[in-house]
Amino acid sequence: MSNRFICCFGGGSSSKVVQDPSELPQQQPQESPDPSDSSDTSEQPNSQPHSSGGSGDDEAPSTGVKFRWREIEDGTENFGITHLIGQGNYGKVYRCNFPRIHKVGAAKIHNNNITAALSEFIAETTTLYAADHPNVIKLLGKYFGIQKSVLVYEFMPNGSLDHHLFAQARQVQGLTKPTRVLDWNTRMRIAVGVAEGLVYVHQGLYAIHRDVKVENILLDNNFVPKLSDFGFATKIVYNSNGVERQREFNSSGTQGYIAPEAEEFGLISTKSDIYSYGVFLLVLLTGRKAYDMKRPVAKEKLTDWLMPVWTRLEYAPMVVDVALGNKYSVEGLNRLFQTARMCINAQALERPAMDFVETMVREAAAFPVLPEETPVTERCSTST
Repeated sequence: MSNRFICCFGGGSSSKVVQDPSELPQQQPQESPDPSDSSDTSEQPNSQPHSSGGSGDDEAPSTGVKFRWREIEDGTENFGITHLIGQGNYGKVYRCNFPRIHKVGAAKIHNNNITAALSEFIAETTTLYAADHPNVIKLLGKYFGIQKSVLVYEFMPNGSLDHHLFAQARQVQGLTKPTRVLDWNTRMRIAVGVAEGLVYVHQGLYAIHRDVKVENILLDNNFVPKLSDFGFATKIVYNSNGVERQREFNSSGTQGYIAPEAEEFGLISTKSDIYSYGVFLLVLLTGRKAYDMKRPVAKEKLTDWLMPVWTRLEYAPMVVDVALGNKYSVEGLNRLFQTARMCINAQALERPAMDFVETMVREAAAFPVLPEETPVTERCSTST
């Protein structure tokens, strides 16, 4: 596949492609059903019993709907490829029809024999069972069997954000909507929505997401963003004075998005999420991956590749996603680059709190796209 797709995304025939900011002048197969899990939950030993009685008994405040394994099999047409919508950290995700509750869900299959998969199941359940925010994915219910467990979320017809940003992203057969080029206003709504969702995670759920990235941002029918994949999530820890303190974990997350203190020392806090959000903003604005081995040595990380822009923000329009053409707010772009730079500060304590970041992003998004923005004559390719 070509490393350039300006023609596809309307970059303009007059645009000169600059491959690197340093050149700027310086100043799947089907899921195999498990025979032991082939019956309903209520019929399996050592599994959570299915509630008896009417449909009202299917709902529990802490767990949502308790699904049967047979419902998962039938709803995915025995895990057919046409229902496959994604791959989680430890399991596949399928579009699943649930006639009993008159809803379509997204069923993530976990293998209980894998310790990390079971830990992910528990982390997502404990974090999301009480979540209630328009920008955080809703957990509809679960199934827990002997060998496999399933978490069922609300279904997002437009899939994950990366499929709309990267031209070479693999198409997903189980989605019901085609990918499309995202205009400036849509990207701004996504940036604000993700910020609002992260504020809620920190201040409403008292949790740290630990894996904020474009692949974990799902889009509903109207492109409203939803934070998803809470498999690495953990609770915020405070000291005796009520001040958040860092927690030590084995490094987790996604390369390019991981904060320096987490990558080097395994130290996690809400500031780690804020770093990841800053990288997310850069990916959203440039259309480039957070980490790409195809970039020059020592510039594989997007934050390093963009280093020349940090010293001269007037260069920001030269690295903006060519898919936007000239239809974006220059002032808004500059404000967002400033915000991203604050978020990715190497010193965790110097990063702003997420509610402050949300305010800055909202203000930047409010700048209109002017009809007579100055054309850009040089722009970096969004080849990755």
